[in-house]
Parts: sequence; structure tokens; C-alpha cells
Amino acid sequence: MVTTPAQKVLCPVCHQADMVKKVPAAYESGVTRLAPPVMPVANVGMMNYVMVGFALVGVGVFFILVLSGTNGYGSWPTIVQVIQVVVTILAICAALALSLIALLRVVRGDMKSQKLLPAYDEALEKWRRLYYCKREDIVFDPQTNKTISDASLKSLISIEENMHHMEQTQQTAVSHQ
Repeated sequence: MVTTPAQKVLCPVCHQADMVKKVPAAYESGVTRLAPPVMPVANVGMMNYVMVGFALVGVGVFFILVLSGTNGYGSWPTIVQVIQVVVTILAICAALALSLIALLRVVRGDMKSQKLLPAYDEALEKWRRLYYCKREDIVFDPQTNKTISDASLKSLISIEENMHHMEQTQQTAVSHQ
């Protein structure tokens, strides 16, 4: 059933249009079970790396500014001063390495999310084209004029299902070449 903007979409159960609205509008009006697909976002924990790096730099800064700056090592043997400088440089290098590891983890998470964005877009498009009848409390697809159960709706707008469907489509296209 193809509709134009002037045509009202009829519910396939009650065959009336007065309580029919698009699923996004129904969700916004409070029908929470019609939530849109969740955008894939990578949650990469990097606070541990930041805290350890901060502590290492703090120790290095302490040695350089407090002990060396107050001439506290002036009477100490040269080997102790050299060890202090080496340990401080190693601590700063370790903090930089931890920052690099944290950055690489964030980039890897972003790349993973980016791979899921086409499937998310497809799921969002499917969600936007559906309609909801408040009278019958049903969701339906105006193209097929069939009702959709809550389980089918979740499957229809599932990012994983759409990703699987897209992979199958790509494999079929490659095999036909």
C-alpha cells in the first residue's frame, strides 16, 4: 500500500486512520516499547591508563621540581642523580606509552562503531517507515499492510540482524560477479 502525503494510512486491523501515526511520533508521545534502534557507540575504558600515566608523570615532576630544584641532590653522589633522571625519563616515557595505548583503544572502538553505522542507518530507516495504531495497539508496515509483533519489531530494527542481512547481501553480490 503506497501512500501519498495527502492520503491517510489505514490500520490493517480496524481499517481506520484517525488513530494511526508513524512509529517515531508514537514513541515521542510516550509509547516506550517503540524505541528507536540504539546507535552503536564504543564504550572504551581508558581512565585506568590516564590515572596511571598521571601518577607516573606526577612522580617524575616531584623528583625534578622538588628534590632537584631545591638542590636536595647537591650533596648526593652523581650515580644517584643519574638514576633519578633516568627513572624520571622512564616514568614520562611510560606515561606517553600508556597514552598511546589508550588512544589506539579509542580508535579501534571508533572503527568498530563505524562498521556498524550502515546497519544502524538501515534499522533506523525501517523504524521510521512503520506506523502505529493506538486503537489496536499494533505496529504495521504500510508497504506490506501486515502487523508486526513486538519481537518482530525488535528483530527488524536490530543492528545485529541488519548487519547480518547486509553481509549476506554483499556475499551474494560477490558470488554473482
